[in-house]
Amino acid sequence: MEALTRQETLTILASMGVELPSATKMPDDALQKRLRQALNSAQYISNVLSNPPLDPAALSAWPSGRSVYDGVRRGNFEEAMQNYQRKLQGKDVELYKNPMMDARQTLMGITQWWDQGHKWMVLQDPAAEQCAINIRLLSVRELDKETPVLVLLYQSVTQANVAEGLAWLRAMQDRHADSPGYLVNIKATPLEQKLLLRLLAINGKLLSHTYKPKREPAERNFKASFFLPLGPLSFEDIGRLNSDPGCVLCGQKTTSRCSQCQSVAYCGADCQKTDWPHHKRVCRSLHGGAWRTVRFVTVVPGTEGMYAAALNKYASELRDAIRPQDPAAAPPNVHGARLFLVKLQVSLGGTPTSIMVYDRQRSVQGYFMRRDSPEVFGEMLQEMQGPRGGYGGVKMFRWAKRVSDWELSVCLDREPQTEIKW
Repeated sequence: MEALTRQETLTILASMGVELPSATKMPDDALQKRLRQALNSAQYISNVLSNPPLDPAALSAWPSGRSVYDGVRRGNFEEAMQNYQRKLQGKDVELYKNPMMDARQTLMGITQWWDQGHKWMVLQDPAAEQCAINIRLLSVRELDKETPVLVLLYQSVTQANVAEGLAWLRAMQDRHADSPGYLVNIKATPLEQKLLLRLLAINGKLLSHTYKPKREPAERNFKASFFLPLGPLSFEDIGRLNSDPGCVLCGQKTTSRCSQCQSVAYCGADCQKTDWPHHKRVCRSLHGGAWRTVRFVTVVPGTEGMYAAALNKYASELRDAIRPQDPAAAPPNVHGARLFLVKLQVSLGGTPTSIMVYDRQRSVQGYFMRRDSPEVFGEMLQEMQGPRGGYGGVKMFRWAKRVSDWELSVCLDREPQTEIKW
């Protein structure tokens, strides 16, 4: 099957929440790297497979009494609410609209068939005319108690090798006549198949070179790989993968930033001039703003040495959100001298003593304490509860910049005139 085109790669990234300019001039290798990073994040690779390679033979089998389908299901609060709303409206999940969501649905379908005793299947385009992926599941192993690994052999089938693909199907039907022998055909669009093949190629490179699965005679051209549970990207991943998209207009390598606000970058004067009618509203909204420099802490006084969990609508698993707190470790300054958006919010009920502040990718996450800057703290609460705040008076978004390891400068009285994607 042909490799992903640039536009297809951008479509897949967008389906995962990574939105790069449609006309981006980002080099192909950089674009593919970002896709690889996004797919690894969707599999939570850094959490479940921190020390590759993977040797399936060294892992225990997934317990026979536990559903693999239940084991691969992943989601977050945002998706749960969307599903609930669809259920209330009597709507089903739309298929063939979002390639990443389709891939996740396909993985759940594969595991449902495995739970019913099926070990071989075909992923085929809806018209059954263009392409397919033949799959034989070898085993399901236990990476940890919550993470099954589906070890498999697979082959991409197109018109060029359709005879070979059909020969494998006949061999499977003959060889496995004593097991559920009817053909399992799962519909998958060509774009979804390309996505799955890219994922399998990435994972195949993570297999130990000592792992040599036994192949059937018709599987000489099959490749070994594995599936891990697929889920939505986390809050931090979305922020990280949306950073540094290149020139805001064309996506080429940047050479300068807007000198007035530093919030957008360009490849040169031509793009900056062309973008000015769109950017000037944001830029002028910051002119003359009331900037306040505030010290922040990363641990609320009195909770030192404890573990904390920061949850949001993109959070998938509580275990990944729980982290030790180190009050002496200053967050890295990934933004440099650039402006960036932060969210400020207070807890419900009582008199607030702290305001939580963090950027989209949570590279900086801390608290403004009332006792450290009572006057500025009061101004922040007034803004939050006033007409430029909103959100029930408990949170607001503002432009900020890092001025030291432990200080942020925040533009208090200017509501961001830009799309807020979180």
